[in-house]
Amino acid sequence: MGTRSRSSAGGAQFGLSVAGTVATLTVPRTAMCAEIYVRTSSPPIVFTRDGTDPTSTQGIQANGGDLILLNSRDELERFKAIRQTSTSATVDCEYFTDLSG
Repeated sequence: MGTRSRSSAGGAQFGLSVAGTVATLTVPRTAMCAEIYVRTSSPPIVFTRDGTDPTSTQGIQANGGDLILLNSRDELERFKAIRQTSTSATVDCEYFTDLSG
């Protein structure tokens, strides 16, 4: 059985603002997965992985300090987020290749 490892795909997005309009990711060409960290000081966000537009009440809620895992290229390209309150949130996204050996 091979081992799985992750290598940085570069192009990390730090300080990505999630405001009152839907935010999407700028995905590096080699990225196959990502980790998105909702900053502790941020209000909650609501996100989807299937390409549908989230609203403040429809989607998956992520609070400050939560880690969102995107496990496929499809999820990276279809990820959308919006703030849940009137205050914009901030997230950091790190992209990875997903190598099997």
